[in-house]
Amino acid sequence: MTLDPIICGCYDIHRRTIATAIREKGYRTVDQINKEFFLDKACGNCKDEVREVLKAATGN
Repeated sequence: MTLDPIICGCYDIHRRTIATAIREKGYRTVDQINKEFFLDKACGNCKDEVREVLKAATGN
């Protein structure tokens, strides 16, 4: 079991990378994260997981 799972398989983006961006850049929406990592240009299967990371990081 990995401690830093891949959230987006299309771009090999890990949970920690997204959580760091949320913390450092103050992101509060999935759209902001999508634009940072171009996730809206990929398959979209990670959207729910991105939302979970955002909720965990912000409490929203």
